[in-house]
Amino acid sequence: MATSDKSASALWTPPIPIPGEVAAVSQAVRLSSAAALTFLLYDICLTFGDEVDLFWGRKWTFMKINFFFVRYFPLLAQATLLLVGSELTERIHFGSHGCFIWQIYQGVISVLTIMSCDFVLLARIYALYHTRTRTRILVSVCYILEIVVMCMGLGFALPSIRFDEMCVVTGMPSGLLLYAGGAIAFQTLLFGLTLYKFIAGVRSGWGNVPIIVLLMRDGTWAFFMLFMFLVGKASLYGLRNHSYAGVLFAWTLSSYSFCGYRILLNINNYTRRAHHLDTPTISHSIRFNTRHAADTPSCEMTSLPSNPQPVTLSEGDREDPPFLKQDNIAPSM
Repeated sequence: MATSDKSASALWTPPIPIPGEVAAVSQAVRLSSAAALTFLLYDICLTFGDEVDLFWGRKWTFMKINFFFVRYFPLLAQATLLLVGSELTERIHFGSHGCFIWQIYQGVISVLTIMSCDFVLLARIYALYHTRTRTRILVSVCYILEIVVMCMGLGFALPSIRFDEMCVVTGMPSGLLLYAGGAIAFQTLLFGLTLYKFIAGVRSGWGNVPIIVLLMRDGTWAFFMLFMFLVGKASLYGLRNHSYAGVLFAWTLSSYSFCGYRILLNINNYTRRAHHLDTPTISHSIRFNTRHAADTPSCEMTSLPSNPQPVTLSEGDREDPPFLKQDNIAPSM
């Protein structure tokens, strides 16, 4: 019995890396975190003009608040993450309790960022399946389950995380795989539902409608980007030195932030272009929920009313995409 207990404990307790190796990994984590922060800051500066045009003059709604949260909260959070594990940590004199609180802080940052981005992705699914009440309920339940599973994974793992005197993580329990698994499973579900709706649209004859193509395109690149970082981060737990898992932590935050606000900017940019340009595919009878800032329309993805609006297509009598007959393109938030 004692032997089996020791073997079971070994599954949760990784070998302690040598000090020189920890120092090298710590430097790699800092450089990777700085690169992730630079990437996010650069893209925010790149899209700042769109932010001003599409969101600044709009009424404050939950989706607008979520846009600014997913755009700037991970940026500010990552700036603080660069302080711990560096030479500055020695001057602050973190104790073991302080390092544990810091790990909780990182976990909360991660969960809040994922929740914010997934809420945007959830809104897309609500728009695509606005007539499928059961599907919308299922996705909502899965969203809640994802949050619960991630919190449980962190709750089980955080007390067993080991760190040195500079708060550099030297060992992580495999319970964190539960945290990563919940996020991966939810992203796979969202991508599967998006792909199914796109295939159904192609068969119905409206698969080339620009808004359909946009939703499918954004859903595809967002899925593979998030999936790559989540799987990569989980795979690093298999290394002898678990400190390497921190190399992709900041990149995971940046990728979720990037996906969240980019999807909202893209859908709003599309609505603005559709308002000013005549297209051969869809006439201007398609109406989106717009919030005008200096007479510039934008789509906010806020609610789906029950009364449909007609859609005029210039190509034959093909079947219209159902959610394009609505005043809005996303769920009630």
